Amino acid sequence: MTADPAEPLLKKLSPEVRFLAQQLRAKVKDVMPGTTEKVHLGWGAIHYSAGGKMRDVVVAVHPQRAYVNLEFGDGVDLPDPAHRLEGTGKRLRHVKIRGTPDVKDPDVRRLLEEQARRRGLL
Repeated sequence: MTADPAEPLLKKLSPEVRFLAQQLRAKVKDVMPGTTEKVHLGWGAIHYSAGGKMRDVVVAVHPQRAYVNLEFGDGVDLPDPAHRLEGTGKRLRHVKIRGTPDVKDPDVRRLLEEQARRRGLL
């Protein structure tokens, strides 16, 4: 069995945040099975890309102390009728995932699906 490449990052997290990060990883892989997962220990994030370059990153799972940010590199362009996206950066927007209900929220899935469509993954 292959070791989980995210383990060095995940082992630093509280059990609650670790569980949320694992749930989000599964959700991203379910919605975007064609992406490649890459762990960036220095940034403390897990990127999912449709190619090999940073500009190809589709979404990122970025654990924080008490929650996990689900980041969308082109989030500023995503339709968000439920107003789940947060952030003031030029392009990046994120959804704060504070519990399992947020992971299972259909609005979060819709954002992932729309991002996948825009990147040609669906």
